[in-house]
Amino acid sequence: MIMKKITSTVLFCLMLIVMTMQGFAQSKDDLQSKVKQLEKDIKKAEKLLNETSKNKAATVSEVNLLQTQITQREALIQTYKQQVTNLDKAIKRDKKNIGNLQDELENHRQEYADLLVLSYKNRNNLDNLLFIFSSDDFSQAVRRMRYIREFNESLKEKMTEIDNTKSKIKNKLVKNETDKEDKQKLLAAQEKEKALLLKDKKKLDEKVAKLKKKESSIKKDIQAKNKESEALQKKIRQIIEAEAKKAREREAAAKSKNKTSVDYQLSTKFENNKGKLPWPCDGIVTGKYGNSQHPTQSKVTVNNHGIDITTTAGSMAYCVFDGEVSTVFNTGKNNVVMVRHGLYFTLYANLDKVFVKSGEKVKTGDRIGVIHTSATENTTVLHFELWNDKNHTNPKTWLKP
Repeated sequence: MIMKKITSTVLFCLMLIVMTMQGFAQSKDDLQSKVKQLEKDIKKAEKLLNETSKNKAATVSEVNLLQTQITQREALIQTYKQQVTNLDKAIKRDKKNIGNLQDELENHRQEYADLLVLSYKNRNNLDNLLFIFSSDDFSQAVRRMRYIREFNESLKEKMTEIDNTKSKIKNKLVKNETDKEDKQKLLAAQEKEKALLLKDKKKLDEKVAKLKKKESSIKKDIQAKNKESEALQKKIRQIIEAEAKKAREREAAAKSKNKTSVDYQLSTKFENNKGKLPWPCDGIVTGKYGNSQHPTQSKVTVNNHGIDITTTAGSMAYCVFDGEVSTVFNTGKNNVVMVRHGLYFTLYANLDKVFVKSGEKVKTGDRIGVIHTSATENTTVLHFELWNDKNHTNPKTWLKP
């Protein structure tokens, strides 16, 4: 009963150690993946800033990009810090493990030495067959043979344990040194990013100071964009209302035939892909969903019904899921495409050339159109929205991380 309890306790402790190690390994992999993604995003932002900075005058788009890059650098620095913390824990844990292994090695050596002493004292019995042949009977001879065999096996096992423990210590020492080197590299990378962060913040302050001199023109631009946004939202709701009416008619027709409507089927497929949808273009988010403070006007709140993705000049917008083009229309400045996915809709705005037409069936990855590049700001921004019936939702939560 006592042995069972001891065995259960030992097994539980082993499981806890394994789970802890797995959690650390997973955390390490996650952090490395995050670092790679952040470094990739920062390079994108730098490339886009180089394009934008061709325009010598400070622009709101440039400020947006700088703010995005600063956020990315801050996240990267925090990730580096987490990696350093994890390495510190690993170094400390390995140091303790090495100490335990060295104690274990010393015990193995002492036990081996004791066996050698015992072997020497009984050398006359163990080195020849006299010990076996001098047995009183066959049973005693068998026991003596077993004793000699087990004694020799104990010597071999103890030597193997010594070799294995030496190997473990060596591996732990190598890992410990590697972790220390990795820590130094991370600290150097962290310092480098901190210097770049300070540089970005200084540049941002300079750009904001320049834009504050243009406060009146920026306010006019905000008002104009708000009017455009209101007109766009009104148009979207009209289109969705018309599509909803058609959907109700299709559903009624399907019910009369005891069938499931195609809208319901497509909506279910779309919902099942939440968090897995491909991005409509390759770029970085410079305009977040929902309410946010204007980058240069502290008292102005910007309400975004979607996200703004800044990309390189000449980039394409791609369809994120199978569906049907509801409508293609012009806002007076550029084109907008709405694609229906059952009861869900995706909107692609700020397009120059469009490759689809109303009523056309589209697949995931199909080209929607060429994203417009602003001649005044040298920026290429796709405005992307996602609607569930008459309600807009955060598109980023539906896209791949």
